[in-house]
Amino acid sequence: MIPAIRAEFRKLLTVRSTLFIFLIGLALVTLFAGFIEGYRGTPPELLNPFKLMSEVTGAVSVVGILAAITGLLLWAHEYRHLTIMYTLTSSNNRSKVLLAKVIVVTVYALLFTAVLTTLSPLLTIAGAHLHGHDLGPQMFYYRDIIWRTLFYGWAYGMLGLMLAGLIRNQIGAIVVLFIVPSMVEGILTLLLKSNAIYLPFTALGSVVNKNPQLSYTKAAAVFMIYLVVGWLITWILFLRRDAN
Repeated sequence: MIPAIRAEFRKLLTVRSTLFIFLIGLALVTLFAGFIEGYRGTPPELLNPFKLMSEVTGAVSVVGILAAITGLLLWAHEYRHLTIMYTLTSSNNRSKVLLAKVIVVTVYALLFTAVLTTLSPLLTIAGAHLHGHDLGPQMFYYRDIIWRTLFYGWAYGMLGLMLAGLIRNQIGAIVVLFIVPSMVEGILTLLLKSNAIYLPFTALGSVVNKNPQLSYTKAAAVFMIYLVVGWLITWILFLRRDAN
């Protein structure tokens, strides 16, 4: 099991897309949190007692998508370049291969989310000070915001990895990742109305954005049901499918 985990970490850290996605995330956080919200923030905005908390939740919405793409590409690259055959023949158990990928993406998604969401409020403070402004007294609920942001980033990472395993096509998985939350759930929302809060991406969004109809913990539980079912299907198909 340890060799499989090491191999997956090696793939993750040596593929160029991982570095590019991290740099894109860093650039976006710097631009929006540091420059737009901090340096160019108006005094009334900077006096908002929940300013820094809003920076964290705003950053994680972008960080989550980037974590999903990273997890997706880790597995999808193997199908695209047919290196999945080497991955499967290097282990006597496909479940170990799948578990190794889950562990590696979990660790990366949590670290990736923690780093960028921590930088977001810090860059806002730095940007404001560079422009000669000071933030007002801030209300920051550490325990609450930490678990919500880490869960959101991890959930998207697991989702991206799952889509790669289900679809086994890089472009197809990316399309599904962007089409389902916006277009498909948008249409279903019109049909389900108030029950739309139980749709997977809507529920996941409610983990970081307050929904009066759904608590943070209940929203996380709803999404976990979808994620567990999706991963069970992925696991079964991965055990039965060939390597091509």
